[in-house]
Amino acid sequence: MGRAWLPGHIDARRGLPYDARMRRWTLLLAPLALFACSLPGALGAPPTATPTRTPTATPTPTPTATPTPVPAVRMEGADQALFDGDWDLALQLYRQALGAGGDPALQAAARLGIAETLLRAGRFEQALAALDEYLAGYPDHERHGQAYFLRAVALEELGRDQEAVADYDRYLQARPGVIDSYVHERTGDALRRVGAPREAIERYRAAIAAPRLGSTLNLELKIARAYLEAGDYAAALEQLDNIYQWAGDAATKATVNLLAGRALQAMGDPQAAYERYLDSVMNFPQAYDSYTGLITLVEAGVPVDEFQRGLVDYNAGAYGPALQAFDRFIAATPTGTAYYFRGLTKRALGDYAGARADFAAVVQSFPDDPHWADAWLEQARTEWAYLDMYSAAVDTYLAFVAAAPASAAAPDALFAAGRTAERVGDLAQAAEIWLRLPAEYPGTALAYQGAFEAGVVRFRLGQYPAARDAFTLADGLAGDGGRRAAAQLWVGKTFAAQGEAEAARSAWQQAAELDPTGYYSERAKELLEGREPFQSRGLYDFSTDLEAERRQAEVWMRATFNIQAPGPLHELDARLAGDARMIRGEELWELGFFGEAKAEMESLRKSVEDDAEATYRLMHKLLEMRLYQPAIFAARRVMALAGMDDAGTMQAPVYFNHIRFAPYYGHLILPEAARYNLDGLFLLSVVRQESLFEGFATSYAAARGLMQVIPSTGEGIARALGWPPEYHQDDLYRPVVSVRFGTYYLAAQRDRFDGDLFAALAAYNAGPRNALIWKELAPDDPDLFLEVIRLTQPHRYIRTIYEVYNIYQRLYVSR
Repeated sequence: MGRAWLPGHIDARRGLPYDARMRRWTLLLAPLALFACSLPGALGAPPTATPTRTPTATPTPTPTATPTPVPAVRMEGADQALFDGDWDLALQLYRQALGAGGDPALQAAARLGIAETLLRAGRFEQALAALDEYLAGYPDHERHGQAYFLRAVALEELGRDQEAVADYDRYLQARPGVIDSYVHERTGDALRRVGAPREAIERYRAAIAAPRLGSTLNLELKIARAYLEAGDYAAALEQLDNIYQWAGDAATKATVNLLAGRALQAMGDPQAAYERYLDSVMNFPQAYDSYTGLITLVEAGVPVDEFQRGLVDYNAGAYGPALQAFDRFIAATPTGTAYYFRGLTKRALGDYAGARADFAAVVQSFPDDPHWADAWLEQARTEWAYLDMYSAAVDTYLAFVAAAPASAAAPDALFAAGRTAERVGDLAQAAEIWLRLPAEYPGTALAYQGAFEAGVVRFRLGQYPAARDAFTLADGLAGDGGRRAAAQLWVGKTFAAQGEAEAARSAWQQAAELDPTGYYSERAKELLEGREPFQSRGLYDFSTDLEAERRQAEVWMRATFNIQAPGPLHELDARLAGDARMIRGEELWELGFFGEAKAEMESLRKSVEDDAEATYRLMHKLLEMRLYQPAIFAARRVMALAGMDDAGTMQAPVYFNHIRFAPYYGHLILPEAARYNLDGLFLLSVVRQESLFEGFATSYAAARGLMQVIPSTGEGIARALGWPPEYHQDDLYRPVVSVRFGTYYLAAQRDRFDGDLFAALAAYNAGPRNALIWKELAPDDPDLFLEVIRLTQPHRYIRTIYEVYNIYQRLYVSR
């Protein structure tokens, strides 16, 4: 199998297939209730208190339906398999539908479905042949024009760019005025690859002239590059000068300078070129293209300011040359800023002692330097994180607070001092330091956190009355129900640790009432009931009458927002249906450009976010397209416009919460949960937190797909499972692969930590090594485990999944 097709860019792949018979929302959920009934043990005994057991749904009687012709059923299954990234199943079902004969429209759709599956699977030669068959055999089919676009993509992937240009033009002729800008851009790119830059420029200008979302800056840069490729350096320079004037970011200006310099060098004016490169070095040192220009300057022997040279090298990751440049600069003109950046450079090179010395030099000798406060903090960080000098780091943080108590960084330094003392196990000192925050900086956000953390470490020391005092202080500083609930939960824990059950229950009751649906309130309720985290409350059942719920929701919408419009509110009105973003978004989605399609639809959603009626109508279109993430946002926005906070949303018409917390991808998620003996609602909650059910999602850390598996982890899982065949990291965008991989890895972490789901989630989010450290600090108390997590993201991650899980139980488990 070849590499999978990534249309447009890495975020724009692996999503919906086109489906002219797109099932409505009710049909999307109804099969899940039936499917869940078939899971092992669905009719067995109620689940026990073991948190990893898999509760299943109760069987739900279903009405007798009018039989659907077999080819149509197969097409529906094939479309679902394509959506799931299950290429082999999709091909099997499309071929069965094709072989069954019957309706010519279904035959055409099946033939095109085969082609689309092959294209997305990266089997480009086969996709091309299938598209040829479709285009020749079904000239009157509704998607005939789109097939030209798809064939152009296949031709591009095969390096047949000139033929691709012809097919893009055929698409434009068949479907003019829809996504012309996108198509002209792709055509221009293809023309440049075949050595026709002047023709490409015409296409880029056509792309700029046609409607599109966002800036055309990238197209302007492509025109400049095409002029360079054509050898028209004067035109390129003029184009680049215009871009430089209106570009607002350093990276673009550095790119413009680099391209302009190349044009000037080609025109025989190296001195003017060097001026462009120097402009980037002096003014945009963080941009990588400044580094490329710097190399040219150095090779040409052009004098460059040594500090700026070091800064550019450092930002580009060229730490050796950066260190040499900073050394030369400091030898001639020592400054605090130069020492500071040399310290960062030394640390990047592994010279931690040298880095510490440079930061100390800034602290001692350059009190007026703008990096003076930063140098204190970096010295302390180097001491504890790189040199294992925890006590010295604590002293450094505290010395900074003493030297600059009014600094905006002083509260952060004080908190870091407490954390460093806690890391080395000096819990008493950590508590003492953290309690300085409410005493010395009572108006800061860290005042509450300092008191709360002091309570936690005193609890760990077994100093329960002193811990209770700290938590009570935190309660008084909280300012919101969620933080107050946290403080009161821990007040209750201190009482419970001393055997004062009634006092503990009183505190937990207060915590339970302070922030309904919030983590600490929900956990307090469980403590009152003697329940463990993620303990199932019974069998889940996804069956619901969504049509009736929607009717009730629309009555509520009309009353709440005084909507007078006639007809159903869940259908697009003329304004939304005719919006150019809607038209482009649907077309891009059908063509497989999922990231670009979502961008169009998100722009539209945000433009009407203060209009409850429009948001509600658009929500249903997003659901129809299976753009679940923005649909969920739209549902929540309607409730926000009605004045509902998180707790209040539970009182809204249940239809909205069935949209926000639906079992999307349940047909994939629930079987994997059963395979690995995980609670299906728990796994749904994890997927919701990871990607909000967006199969083509990519995180800042390069995690991919529904369960946000990173490529390196994916490689190991693929080897362990021996699946899928010829694995490539792009397979992580396939929902069927992502769910299998993510569930396997999560279950492995669950087993590693003997069924502790808090520790398993921490390992999934922050890595097993971190989770092992935290587990050692709190081996038997899940509440304490959460609080000893020293990183913000995994702490919030566990809390959010817990909150979502409880909402899923509220919606789908009978109590």
